[in-house]
Amino acid sequence: MPKSSAFLDYVMNILAPFFRASKLSSSILLLSSIFVSNAQAGANYDDAMLAFENQDYATALNIVLPLAQKNDVAAMTLLGRVYDEGFNKAKEAFSWFKKAAELGNAQAQVELAELYDAGEGVTQDTEQAVMWYEKAAKQEHEEAQLALGLHYLEDLEDSDTAIEYFGKAAEQGNATAQYRLGLLYLGDTGVPTNNLKAWVYFSLAADKVTEAAQARDVLELEMSNIQLKQATLALKQWQSSR
Repeated sequence: MPKSSAFLDYVMNILAPFFRASKLSSSILLLSSIFVSNAQAGANYDDAMLAFENQDYATALNIVLPLAQKNDVAAMTLLGRVYDEGFNKAKEAFSWFKKAAELGNAQAQVELAELYDAGEGVTQDTEQAVMWYEKAAKQEHEEAQLALGLHYLEDLEDSDTAIEYFGKAAEQGNATAQYRLGLLYLGDTGVPTNNLKAWVYFSLAADKVTEAAQARDVLELEMSNIQLKQATLALKQWQSSR
């Protein structure tokens, strides 16, 4: 019996380093898994947005999905964009946009309206599209205001309401809305001609919309020096008041 005990001690002494190495490896693996889990848990909306902007849609999805499942409205909206723009899955996008839109997120309302308008991920429904655009427009969302302006101008031929919505978007610096106002004030769609306003709106949009710069230059050929001075003054007043 003593010999057996001595032999057991001998064997344990030989195997001890292997047990220690095994425990060390397990500890390293455990710490690594904890680190990865903590890193994932620490990832936030900004990390997801950065991944999305870098077109790393898989990473964006992994980060933003748990946030969206916790009813983070901004995360729901981003998740919808990841599905729509990153994976071309309009039905999944529609579901998340609708949840966020119903909770009042203006960007989600615009995204949802666009899906209804195009009939992507849902049956095409102009009335639903307009309803959601209107909800976003009430929150001063410039893309919604622009979309409504185009709807009233092109679908309903209601220039007055179109000017109202274009004007709201233009006030926020939307170059497309500014350009469309310039076109309207040329007088070709039943709106009284106002070259001064047209020149001002074309000038505001000129840096971002090539056609606006071209339209402004052509319009200048029809304007007198006095009209150009008045228009330039009006432009400066616009810029200084905003």
